[in-house]
Amino acid sequence: MNWWKSAVLIRIIPIPLANSWVFGYINKTLSFSVGRQSLHCVYKLNVFILLLAGMTACHVLANEDTSKIEVIEVTAQKRTQTINEIPISVSVFSSEQLRRLGIQDTTELANIVPGLNYSDTAFGPPVYTLRGVGFNESSAQATATVGIYMDQVAIPFPIMTKGANLDLERVEVLKGPQGTLFGRNATAGAINYIAAKPMSEFASGYSVSFANYQTFDVEGYVTGALSDGLNARAAVRAVRSYEGWQQSVSRHDTLGRQDKMSARVSVDWAIKENTQALLSVNYHEDASESLAPQAIDYIAAKAGNALNASFDVFGPILDPRVNPSLFPGNGSDIRAADWTADRRPRLAHDMLSLSVQVKHDISPALSFDSLSGFHRFNDQGSEYERGGAAGVTAGYIRNLTGGSLDTVFGGTLKDFYEGHLHGRNADLPDDTYVTSDYVFQHGDIQSFSQEFRITRTHESSIWVAGLYYNRSVVDYDTTQDWGLATNVNILPTSGFGFNSLENAIEQTTTSLAAFASVDWLFSDELTYTLGFRYSDDKAAYDGCTKDIDGAGLALFNQFFFGGGDSGGKVNDCVTVIDFGGQNQSVGNIDDTLDESSLSWRLAVNYQWRPSTSLFASYSRGFKAGSYPSLAAIVANQLDPVVQEQLDAYEIGVKTVLADNLAQLNVSAFYYDYKDKQLLTKKTIPVFRTAFTLGNIDKSYVQGLELDLQWFPIEDLYINAAVSVLKSKVTEGNGFNQLGQSLDLSGSPLPFTSEVQANLLARYEWDVQSNFRAFIAVDGAFTSEFSADFQADATTTNLVADFIGSPVEVFIPPEPYQYDERFTQPNYLLLNARVGLVNLENDWKVYAWVKNLTNEYYVSTVVKNNEMVAAYPGMTRTFGVTFEKRSF
Repeated sequence: MNWWKSAVLIRIIPIPLANSWVFGYINKTLSFSVGRQSLHCVYKLNVFILLLAGMTACHVLANEDTSKIEVIEVTAQKRTQTINEIPISVSVFSSEQLRRLGIQDTTELANIVPGLNYSDTAFGPPVYTLRGVGFNESSAQATATVGIYMDQVAIPFPIMTKGANLDLERVEVLKGPQGTLFGRNATAGAINYIAAKPMSEFASGYSVSFANYQTFDVEGYVTGALSDGLNARAAVRAVRSYEGWQQSVSRHDTLGRQDKMSARVSVDWAIKENTQALLSVNYHEDASESLAPQAIDYIAAKAGNALNASFDVFGPILDPRVNPSLFPGNGSDIRAADWTADRRPRLAHDMLSLSVQVKHDISPALSFDSLSGFHRFNDQGSEYERGGAAGVTAGYIRNLTGGSLDTVFGGTLKDFYEGHLHGRNADLPDDTYVTSDYVFQHGDIQSFSQEFRITRTHESSIWVAGLYYNRSVVDYDTTQDWGLATNVNILPTSGFGFNSLENAIEQTTTSLAAFASVDWLFSDELTYTLGFRYSDDKAAYDGCTKDIDGAGLALFNQFFFGGGDSGGKVNDCVTVIDFGGQNQSVGNIDDTLDESSLSWRLAVNYQWRPSTSLFASYSRGFKAGSYPSLAAIVANQLDPVVQEQLDAYEIGVKTVLADNLAQLNVSAFYYDYKDKQLLTKKTIPVFRTAFTLGNIDKSYVQGLELDLQWFPIEDLYINAAVSVLKSKVTEGNGFNQLGQSLDLSGSPLPFTSEVQANLLARYEWDVQSNFRAFIAVDGAFTSEFSADFQADATTTNLVADFIGSPVEVFIPPEPYQYDERFTQPNYLLLNARVGLVNLENDWKVYAWVKNLTNEYYVSTVVKNNEMVAAYPGMTRTFGVTFEKRSF
């Protein structure tokens, strides 16, 4: 069997555009196998069709003339349809395209999908934002507004999504609320990975890449029959680099080495003539070095209104005016960064997932599907740099000779600087570095899901109904080491400071849902869609912030209990419960959040003429609430965020133009957003403000998207995609990253670029009878976006809380001006590839470069405790790849 057929299932569907049945639900299909003469045509199809930026699919319709747009099929509605048949905005990418564009995981899809943004977080989990809808929460148990699926089985948490891109058939990106067909509720959309399936005939393939930073990337697969009706497929990929790409600005050191491995084994079993089962086992591990942020500014934090004689240890060092080289976030060198000098930030992740899909055809018109999924994610001790600074040694602290405090107190406090080394830092050797802000994590996540679904096909309707159940348990510990931060080192003496606290949480979430969707074929041209979903969601939380080595407990006793005994224990919970009340104490938080929702989808698709379809839809989606995991001084910081609601209105047109030489897809949408979930702050005693979760009352997103595929001349393919968005908060108060209380009305939603655009151009030509060459260039433009709210206000809000108490918080109004450092300017990423294909021996070799111009860009800017820091994108990488599809 030919290699290209083993890599992707290809189906022929005749395309007589004059016949409207092509756009109906019943298509004539046939499987085929071709010889070497036809392989040339198929390769051209791979070149031009499988590399569509935004509309590509795995089911490609072969045609003698491969310089014309082909009909494309997807499974966005849980059955095979052409893109023009479905009333949904969807972008689809083949495995060939993802491989050639260097897309290794879900985080990189943002480079090729207009409207999709990705941002790093200080605690590991990525944040996905689609059409301005995202949840900027960095806890391991945080769920995303963008649902991620592998063969329709939900990957429940963003931290689990980085290794999904292995041996794929295609990826579908669905935009808008999902839930009436997919297992989990999602307000922004869904990304569905479809893995390559086992085949009955033996086939195999591999690819090897060599790149700068001593990087090696090896991937291979093999598939074939084990026995009659039993087929298997195995795939593996390993990525390893031996040189870090980030460079320290304070010493000769690098960071950013990769160490990843993914594997999948799948078995397809024809149990009976009408019963099919697919078992997949996936494993992924990542021991790569984690990203270090680029420091922008150091803002020493003082704790509350209490006397704070803490010496600003980092002040003389981390001053952008004195040492500007230590703040690479203010420059344009994407490689420059810094991290604690004697530490090596790195991941320690592994994930095992198991899925079982059973399909039983009860009759030709009635089928039953069962989808079972189990995921287990393990963090064996990941580390993250948050400060972006080298830190200082314990000996440096012990040898301080007074500094600014000597000036004030005449040298009387010069011997107290060592008092800043609290708890387990007190006995550090002189040559050990004390960090400015560092994170350690370990934990375990287990999730089980079960979906039952029935599909019924009539002449005039197709309906799907099902039940969905999910139970997830997150058991995670996060230790934050603030080192010498001034707001936790309140006085340089015992009982008035701490260095580290541990956030320990266990959250169990359960979701039970019933859903149904029907497509009514009113006529050959008109189809109506109606879908509903009822969900019952429950989150049970058990957690607190734990003291480490007694230093935190001593400080809490001093400030919250007047120097008395709170009843807390060393290395146990110190979160203050019922602060200021008669039952004030420290202890554990045990709480439950129960929510229910009814979501729906109403849509119509009209086949205006054989080459043009129009659609309109109105849908409502929800995202369930959850609890945070953060350093909680008082219990109300751990209050849950409630579910958010999104009403989406969309219209669109999909049309084939210029005698099938071009296809244009255009859609316009409006999102009415209520109770948007976000990471924000609350007022707390002593420390004034601290992070928590919250909701914004009302906001909206509106936009226009355009996707054009075009063959202007033979052998030249062009794809252009543009997304234009406008978002705004219409009602709501909250805190920005700098801790300022604001009326957020008028602010755009964070991580929402007004314009995103992609352009791909590819040309190929004959070199010899059995060789063809190709060259391709693609670019992705992103207009400026903000990582914080830009309030339409001139003054901040008055903050007054705990009035009359010794730890009252009173922050008067002050002039407000948005901090431009939280804005990422426009940027353009360019990639290029040039290669040669041997049609006779089924191999190809090509050279590639990503971020050709070494463009500087960041995924987010955050204020981590005392440091404003940017998380940079990837620098220029280049290499050579060799692929062979049979051996």
